[in-house]
Amino acid sequence: MIAARRQIVRWGRLLLPLVLGMWTGRAAPAAPFTFRHDAVLGTSLELVIEADDARSAEAAETTVLAEIDRCAAIMSTYAVDSEISRWIDGGVAQDISPELAGVLRACDRWRERSGGAFHPGVALATARWREAEREGRLPDDTDLASIAATLRRAPWSWHGDRVAPVAGMPVSLDALAKGSIVDAACAAAAGVDGIRGVMVNIGGDLAVRGDLEATVEIPLELRGGTETTHVRLAGAAVATSGIGRRGFRIGGMLLPHIIDPRTARPIDGVRSASVIAATAADADALATILCVLPPAEGVSLVESHADAACLVVDAQGIVHASRGWPKEWTPARPVAFQDADAAPAGDWNGGYELAVDLEIVKAEGGRRYRRPYVAAWVEDQDGFPVKTLLLWVQAEAPGPRWIPDLKRWTKADRLRKLAEGTDLVATISEPTRMPGSHGVVWDGRDNAGVLVEPGEYTLCVEAAREHGSYQFERAKMIFGTEPFRETLGANEEIGGVTLEYRRRGAADGR
Repeated sequence: MIAARRQIVRWGRLLLPLVLGMWTGRAAPAAPFTFRHDAVLGTSLELVIEADDARSAEAAETTVLAEIDRCAAIMSTYAVDSEISRWIDGGVAQDISPELAGVLRACDRWRERSGGAFHPGVALATARWREAEREGRLPDDTDLASIAATLRRAPWSWHGDRVAPVAGMPVSLDALAKGSIVDAACAAAAGVDGIRGVMVNIGGDLAVRGDLEATVEIPLELRGGTETTHVRLAGAAVATSGIGRRGFRIGGMLLPHIIDPRTARPIDGVRSASVIAATAADADALATILCVLPPAEGVSLVESHADAACLVVDAQGIVHASRGWPKEWTPARPVAFQDADAAPAGDWNGGYELAVDLEIVKAEGGRRYRRPYVAAWVEDQDGFPVKTLLLWVQAEAPGPRWIPDLKRWTKADRLRKLAEGTDLVATISEPTRMPGSHGVVWDGRDNAGVLVEPGEYTLCVEAAREHGSYQFERAKMIFGTEPFRETLGANEEIGGVTLEYRRRGAADGR
């Protein structure tokens, strides 16, 4: 029934312009317009635009090119006068633009989630390998060990709303900036009158928004050579990373150009990785991470991320696919084409977010230690759970039998299920976490993706551990136009919870 309904909608989109043309005497909208440009971010740009007419399409082309240039002037470490280059050269804590702050925060998030397999400071290791290439000999093990130790540190530090680079650590945003720029270009196109859809492809980082759908070719670096597979995308993005033909030529060897920040050495376990995600920035970052992690770990990470799928080819040419790698792909919550101007910039819905940082305590217990199950959610004034922010449990047998130990979340979720009918354990749960600091950022949307109204809400944090204790904390919050920061008390399982209600793009200390 759903498939039939989608077909009706699809045929309706095709036939309606023709019908309107016959009834009104006006010409039907033109087919998608395609534009190509070279020397865009050091590669090529393909732009496909679904528009009412050629004038609108050309206006969108101009807007997209201007947005790419604007973002490059912020994020490019190759331009000495870019914002990030001036920030690095400054060497002290400075105010930065919301766009740069957002990219740095995304880097922080992926560095944490990947266990250090993603690190913007990996440019330090790249520079050492380029030096080794010029010298014609491999770097000393002691040099690489020293660089790897440096890369266990964060590449910058937050000081309230200001951020400072770490002295002596070069920074590169190559593994995430291009995807971020693709997302920004799509959003810019959405603001042009007469534009119904867009595809932006910058050097293989590609996003599709609006009414457009696109068949994308996915390269597979197999042992016998490069082969391709295809996937149909709507409202999503894709990125591919791999060893290719680039690298470090030393002593007759060609070593991959992708470096594992944890060892400061070129990768040796993966040939290529392709990722589909809701945003190009996430696809870009994950594709790099999957080239660094062992295939099984990489696939597991992607499966823990909502709205993502991957294909990884290991060093032996074996293909590893995440669950549900599709022939057609639309995220459960695709990025809306008009998100760029969906809400006023100054209110909670458009201008604010809630950051929640918590610490899982390392409890004594030896071999009997079990990671705690943790849930955090937001309730409205009626006690309805409008959004589960995180649910860290073991979702496969026998783990689910202990999920009811999160008794308050389970009780609240029964109420939510009656209203929404969806299974959050199946759709948003992620694996339990090791002791340490963890965080999540909420954009103000409920479980269905609808922006909540400003007002009073309650944050609930619950933890339960086998052979451990049960803990529950809550805090009332007012979501409006006044930022705030609050800390909840520590307990046996959670060493403290920090809440920061802030404007988007503000530093959150992570």
